[in-house]
Amino acid sequence: MVQHLISPKRVAVQWLASIAALGIPFVRIGGESLLRLDAPTRTLLFFGARIRIDEFYLFLLAILIIVFGFLFITMVFGRVWCGWLCPQSTLTDLAEYLDRRIGALLGTGKAATAVRHGAYLALAGVTAANLVWYFIAPHEFFMRLARGEIGPVAGITLLAVVLLVYGDLAFVRRAICRTVCPYGRIQLATTDRNTLTLEFDRSRAACCIRCGSCVNACPTGIDIRNGLQVECINCGRCLDACRVVMGERGEPGLIRYTFGRSEEGGGRPLNVRSALMASVVMVLAGLLVTGTLTRREASLSVRRAGEGEVRRLPDGAAIAFFSAYLENRSMVTSSFDLHVEVPLRGRAELLGPVTAIVVPPNENRRVDFLVKLMPAPATELMVTVVLTRGGERITAADVRFPVY
Repeated sequence: MVQHLISPKRVAVQWLASIAALGIPFVRIGGESLLRLDAPTRTLLFFGARIRIDEFYLFLLAILIIVFGFLFITMVFGRVWCGWLCPQSTLTDLAEYLDRRIGALLGTGKAATAVRHGAYLALAGVTAANLVWYFIAPHEFFMRLARGEIGPVAGITLLAVVLLVYGDLAFVRRAICRTVCPYGRIQLATTDRNTLTLEFDRSRAACCIRCGSCVNACPTGIDIRNGLQVECINCGRCLDACRVVMGERGEPGLIRYTFGRSEEGGGRPLNVRSALMASVVMVLAGLLVTGTLTRREASLSVRRAGEGEVRRLPDGAAIAFFSAYLENRSMVTSSFDLHVEVPLRGRAELLGPVTAIVVPPNENRRVDFLVKLMPAPATELMVTVVLTRGGERITAADVRFPVY
């Protein structure tokens, strides 16, 4: 009897996810990384947009999308992340594959052990470098590495991740899934009777020949016949093992993927809880996209220049010293101008280098200038400094003009 196995599909998903994780840092849009956190400038490069750390609300939205998206996936698909996409599972599966290949070629001697540990170190090195690439562009990373100028932070990060991943692959592996990883415990709080799970068909329990293949195939060592357990990672190995054994007997397998446990009346992947969670994710994603597309391409803040005093001029005007801090958030060099607006009566003028202020992309510029008010105000007055580019108003900042 022909049995369709799950493992080839799981391996294909793992390869696609690994290629994406390794390849994304090399993809560039407008000369910049597709996705990277540039720590020195405190900027997130996100699909062609530059999001500065001071735009915290966008970071918060992104974090909330990840959190609620993860909860939604767990609510609907259970621990499918663990068995199909988690880097821990993917690296462990690859290490076990290398163990089998090296064992078949070299046996179990010291040479085979040395080669295996060398392979673990290589995997750890690639994993550590891939992590750093999301903070340092790959081409810059390799140039700095070749010159020995990787820097203390990146160097310590590389070494720490290499040691952690090597120790994991050499000595720990699946024990993390069984004991340390909190995701299984989170699953208990988020799953319900409609969550995707692996289930032993109790209506055909008499057909089970007690061969133990499902237990032997399970990477976490559980017996799926005992029902849903926190250690189950939804990888489907038990399903394949049972299908192979039962297929030799001309019967279908006794284990299956199902949305919810049949004895609890499951079977609906989308219910009120999951639909509500999906709605939250979509609303947050819409807010993030809208916020990213409508964000200003420049920012402006204005402050008093120290404690400089207000000066009265012979013509009855008053001047005060200020400093403006401009940030160009666009991808091109821009030329900005500063203007001033005052409420009610009177005239205002900016004195200083306030026109044709050239700011390179993702750079800041400080501009010191004077605000001249005519006539001098009798009380403290709020003035508005406006930032324009090519005559178009970009943003503005209010500042208090002190009393003489």
